[in-house]
Parts: sequence; structure tokens; C-alpha cells
Amino acid sequence: MPVQKVTREEILQKAMLVFKRQGYHRTTMEDLAQACGLLKGSFYHYFRSKEVLMNEVLLYFNAVNEKQLFSIAYDEDKPPKKRLEHLIDALFNGIVRSEGGCLIGNTALETTLVTEAFTEPLRVHFNNALAALAHLYRTNHPPEKARELAEQATAEIQGSLVLVKVFGNEQLLTDCRNRAVERL
Repeated sequence: MPVQKVTREEILQKAMLVFKRQGYHRTTMEDLAQACGLLKGSFYHYFRSKEVLMNEVLLYFNAVNEKQLFSIAYDEDKPPKKRLEHLIDALFNGIVRSEGGCLIGNTALETTLVTEAFTEPLRVHFNNALAALAHLYRTNHPPEKARELAEQATAEIQGSLVLVKVFGNEQLLTDCRNRAVERL
């Protein structure tokens, strides 16, 4: 028997896992309702469509990442190298150790050529990542170079994550991390 009471945050967390595992287009409202312990009809009480829910999931994911992940870059109590290592390690561990991989990367690859519905929250995520990395790189580089290095690291991180999915070689992540830190 489905659970009748769930919080909005619980729905967002459970929906995020479903979207990570199945992708946006392969996920149905029935899948989402079932994952949340709700009847499909009850699910529409919380979210009127899958698109609205996905946007909310991305916004929630961005808020969590701002607090728990990207904030690492701004912790001035630690040296920049340690912050960069910790940030990249936390990112990789959060993605590689979680079922389904990278919500942002998966969603960007799956949806950006098909719909613009999620472009803004995806940009927010990448802008937050770029800002955090550029902040760290600015400790040793002028702002323009810091931004360039942040873009390079972000592209390499995303590429490494895709290659790890394809080849299963996590050494690619370690190598990527080491190169990002060397550029500091």
C-alpha cells in the first residue's frame, strides 16, 4: 500500500535518483510516483508535469551543491591546493559512488539538443562550478587565466566522467584531478 504522506524534499530526492538511473525521457510519471510511494494521481498533486518536476529537481540539486560542494572552494581556512583537491574528490565521489552517475551531465547530454526546458538550471550548475574553480585558480593567476583554467578543468572533469562510464577506468579521474591541481 503506497505511503500517503511525503515531503516535497523527499520527492525531489527520490525523483533525482530515478532521473539519474533512467534519464529524463525514459522516466514516466508512474516510475516517479512509485519511487515516492504515491499513486500516480496523487503525484500530480505535488507536480503538474514531469518537466516541472525535473526543473525542481535540478534547482534542488543546484542548491545542495552550492552548500555542500562548491562551498569547499570558498573555505579560506584551508590552502587553495587542499580546497581544490577536496572539491574535485567530493565531486568525483558523489558521482562515481552514486547509482546513475552525474545528474547534470546525464541531463545535459540527453536533453540539450531536444529541449531548452532545462538549459537554465544546467547553466546555473556549470556557472557555479566555473566560479568555484576560478576562485581557486585566482590565487595564482589573473582573473582571465583563472576563468580559462576553470573552463579547462570543467571540460576535462566532464569528459573524464563520460570515459569512466564507457571504460570503467577510474584512474582517468585521478589523472584529471592531478592535472587540475598542477595548474593551480
